[in-house]
Amino acid sequence: MVSNSNKFFLLGALMSVSAFVGCSSEDKVLYTGYESSEIKDGKLVDSRDGNEYGVAYLGGMYWMTENLRYADSSITEALKGNSWCLENDKKECEKLGRLYSWKAAREACPVGWELPTSQNWNQLLSYIDVHNGSEGVGTSLKSLEGWDEDVASPTNRFGFNALAAGRRNNDGETFMSKGKNAFFWSSNNKDDGTAYGWNLRNDNDLLQEGYFYKDHGLSVRCVAKDGSVKVSGSLDSSYIEKIPHNYGTLKYKDVTYRTVKIEGLEWMADNLNFEAEGSHCYNDDKDNCKEFGRLYSFETAQKVCPEGWHLPTSSDITVLLNYDSSSRNLRSKTGWTSNTSTGLNFWGFDAKAAGGKENGDYFDLKMSAYFWIDAKVGDDASALWINYYQDQPSQVKRNAKNEFSVRCVKD
Repeated sequence: MVSNSNKFFLLGALMSVSAFVGCSSEDKVLYTGYESSEIKDGKLVDSRDGNEYGVAYLGGMYWMTENLRYADSSITEALKGNSWCLENDKKECEKLGRLYSWKAAREACPVGWELPTSQNWNQLLSYIDVHNGSEGVGTSLKSLEGWDEDVASPTNRFGFNALAAGRRNNDGETFMSKGKNAFFWSSNNKDDGTAYGWNLRNDNDLLQEGYFYKDHGLSVRCVAKDGSVKVSGSLDSSYIEKIPHNYGTLKYKDVTYRTVKIEGLEWMADNLNFEAEGSHCYNDDKDNCKEFGRLYSFETAQKVCPEGWHLPTSSDITVLLNYDSSSRNLRSKTGWTSNTSTGLNFWGFDAKAAGGKENGDYFDLKMSAYFWIDAKVGDDASALWINYYQDQPSQVKRNAKNEFSVRCVKD
């Protein structure tokens, strides 16, 4: 897991602090005549102006996944002269949201929502850091587009979609860092002139806290207040389809397979599929081989990997499961028994429910994936078992004459 060192910035100078001062309850704004802005079919609808925003549930909190665009100073007086479009261009507001002074940011969130505290941001950071393998937190949070050349290609793995909107400087004239930085306010005050905010940069993959002049213009993301927002329908998960897996290719026996790198190991991302003695298509149906690959006995599995590749060892499996032990994250998005059991293919492993063969009988197509592991004791051999109903994969012992899927790992 990547450690995310939190440093504190004031106009580029590194400084440290020892305490946070939060806003008092008196700073909260009540909008009379407006209902709490609800989440409906994955969208937050701002009851004040009708603007819609994507929402993600991360670390026990509902977060907006777009930068706030609210601008009505006739409703919220604090916005008057305190929010801007990047480069004073309205088209930038449409794409990147508005930039707000800290005073405006504290009062700009929709009814039932609020500016995140430093605790909220830390909670988000911890959640991402626990659930993103060894990927950098910043890499996981950044939008797929709009960032200048980055230390790592953004993945937007959790749908947070952090935009590199830059900021407005407190000289009242200049804007900076579009494409290079995302700056977000928190509700925590530091002193009369500065308040805390959070920063993503294109030259590192961290989410960092710093402090900024209160009349800088930064982006705003809002979080739902506990128990105050009505939720109906499902949240949007379409971002998962766009997570880049950066597949490689391997041509073997006239078949081209995808490969994927996970925690330093390069895996085949498709089940092996060439005919060999001791292998079959499920139900002896060639169409099943096309979709799920072939099933191999353990003895055959030990011989079929391409030169320079090997049947995964127990150590290889341990590395994979230490990286992510969620069955759903490893399962493919299609080919499982029901919509509730389909996977997310979060890392590109794309485990297919190819089932197996035992004592001449085929079983568990679209319900289980079994992958041979290069470990044998007596008549039994080890296999990685991923099924549709358990949250975590298992390493199991099965008769070596059974036939299961094969994934090879690069030497």
